[in-house]
Amino acid sequence: MRIRTHLVLMASAILLPMALAAGIALEKIRDGEREAALRGLRETVRATALIVDREVQGSLSGLKALGNSANLETGDLQAFYAQATALNQLPDVWTLLLDADGKQLVNTALPYGTPTPPPVSGDRVRKVLESQLPAATDLFVGPATGKLVTTVYAPAKAAGGKSYVVAQAFMVDHWRKTALQQDLPANWIVAVIDRNGRFIARSHKAQELVGQQARPELVAAAAKANDGLIMHSTVEGVPSYDAFTHSALTGWTIAVAAPVKSIEAAASQALQLAMAGMALALGAAIMAAAAFGHRFIHAIDGAGRAAVSLGRGEKPAMEQSAIEEVNILNQCLVEAGGLLDLERRSRQAAEAERERLLRSETAAREAAQAQNIAKDQFLAMLGHELRNPLAAIAGATSLLEIGGVAKDRSSRYLDIIRRQNRHLGHIVNDLLDVSRLLAGKIVLERQPLDLADSVHSCVEALRATERAIGHRITVRAEPVWVEGDAVRIEQILNNLVTNALKFSEAGGEIVVQVHHDGDKAAVSVSDRGAGISRELLPRVFEPFVQGPPPLNRTQSGLGIGLALVKQLVELHGGVVHATSPGPGEGSTFSFWLPSIPAQQGQAGGAAATVASRRKLVYVEDNEDARATMGELLRAYGYEVVEVANGAGALPAVLSARPGVVVLDVGLPDMDGYEVARRLRADPASRAIPIIALTGYGPRRAGPADGTGFDVHLVKPVAPDDLVQAIEAALARAACVSGARLWPSAACFRPARAGASTVMSAVSA
Repeated sequence: MRIRTHLVLMASAILLPMALAAGIALEKIRDGEREAALRGLRETVRATALIVDREVQGSLSGLKALGNSANLETGDLQAFYAQATALNQLPDVWTLLLDADGKQLVNTALPYGTPTPPPVSGDRVRKVLESQLPAATDLFVGPATGKLVTTVYAPAKAAGGKSYVVAQAFMVDHWRKTALQQDLPANWIVAVIDRNGRFIARSHKAQELVGQQARPELVAAAAKANDGLIMHSTVEGVPSYDAFTHSALTGWTIAVAAPVKSIEAAASQALQLAMAGMALALGAAIMAAAAFGHRFIHAIDGAGRAAVSLGRGEKPAMEQSAIEEVNILNQCLVEAGGLLDLERRSRQAAEAERERLLRSETAAREAAQAQNIAKDQFLAMLGHELRNPLAAIAGATSLLEIGGVAKDRSSRYLDIIRRQNRHLGHIVNDLLDVSRLLAGKIVLERQPLDLADSVHSCVEALRATERAIGHRITVRAEPVWVEGDAVRIEQILNNLVTNALKFSEAGGEIVVQVHHDGDKAAVSVSDRGAGISRELLPRVFEPFVQGPPPLNRTQSGLGIGLALVKQLVELHGGVVHATSPGPGEGSTFSFWLPSIPAQQGQAGGAAATVASRRKLVYVEDNEDARATMGELLRAYGYEVVEVANGAGALPAVLSARPGVVVLDVGLPDMDGYEVARRLRADPASRAIPIIALTGYGPRRAGPADGTGFDVHLVKPVAPDDLVQAIEAALARAACVSGARLWPSAACFRPARAGASTVMSAVSA
């Protein structure tokens, strides 16, 4: 048989059992639709019963509150009438007050004082009073209106010894409006039937049937069961499913009737739709089998042609078909035809990748070697830079130890020691600054300053040094104000000018310019010295990178000065740039900072302070450092108590009562932070200013910073800077203690001293 015949038989074998199963399923669907419709009918009747009970419960709640009225105890029926009218829903609902005999004492359907209608049935009233439980009546003709009503009774609780019953009367129209207003199919009938089998309300033919007897079979079924479902003909003679239940509060029967045709119609419609769908599916399956057979045969023919081409050694053409599996077969045949070409390309790609990896490995090895060489060069240069000043200091110290040296020569040797000590401090601070910059720990102390003043101050200081001998430094500066750290700006300028001096021949000129460049402050340092090669120029601001040393110098620094310049400029929100025509053509280093408006009344520099004769405690575990710094502080006029460890700090402070404590952070027995915490914890020493000396770099300090220190100074610290910090701390302490009696504006002036700034100074 052909493929098409196989497909038709296969479709028939699949669809016939499916059709049989579908027939059974359709009958189940029909039953399910009927049951679903009947469940909806039952839910509707329960919902209607809940509406009736809600109305009755609302009435009982109002009657209970009214029965507790204080006006019943006092007998003020007129006031009670006013309260009772609040429960009215005229003209359908009104309120009554009855005595034990059923006499109507109050009827809110009538004006107060109007003669009341005849008494209500005494039996009903007595049953309510005896049981003390509320009750609802069946349908009866009201004595006041002469119309059909139902009534809800409740015993009064606040009667002052008398027996009263409060009640609410409901016209049948009230139940029609509340219980029957539902969004139901038009041919469904909703009815409320009292315990005697009479219609209280009905959604169809209400004018004719309210007060009449309901169908006997419905009344009989309702008498036997609390709820249920019967099939019978309605009063109109329509065969219907009738679901019923009872009101929990009244005992009335609630019934909802739906024509049998409407219930069966949904199930029949679902059956018809399902059968039509099955017929369509069967027809579509036969058509699909025919179409698929045609496509499948065509696809098989295409695969055969591709196989023939492959057998002839040709690369077969890719033929697309509507069958994914055949497409995969065709693709496999095409891939088989191009296998040799793919293998060749893969081999070429692998060779290219190996070549690329080899070049990458070679470049990485060369970079590692270059870094290793740079490290060795840096360590050698660092040893050279440290060895020269140490040798000079050692020689000058030896000469001073010989004794008998003339005073002028002794002063010269002391100058050598001071100068080389400053050089060592500069090297150490540069290394620390680079480390802190790389770790992001540098914090700027910003203030308005004139860059022209900073340049003049820096250049004048450099002119006085031996490195500027034989050079001309020209300054062309106009006032330009920035918000910056004066110490760091001076460090930037000092490094740039020193770099220009280092790489310039004797007699060369260095030009320093300051000017406005739009909204920026521009500073440039130009020289006509060694210049920078094109290869080195992009890396000139990297740490430890430097060009070959100039011919007239035996050393060229550590290669960190320009790296510091770049980092500090960027911390100020600026940019730095280097240019050079080439080796031997000189170079220009420029940087730009955000400018600010010129400041009025700014004073440059800080006045030197003269130390008054004050007492202080100096805590330092290094004996030599403690001895030299102690003598220097005494030379400045202080009375110094020296302490060698942290444990002795607190007793010494409590005994000496100093004005300031100078405390080394790195103590062997306990660190300076613990000492500071103990000093702050003792009321006797809590207010004494504490100055920290640390070799670990600066940190923000203040009485409330959690460390206990007022100021941090970085070792090595210059004596003048330490004295300045001590005097500032003493002045602030004096302000705090004296401000209670006569506060001064000077107490609130920020300290200008370098107390919270990194100190690059002579070691003590």
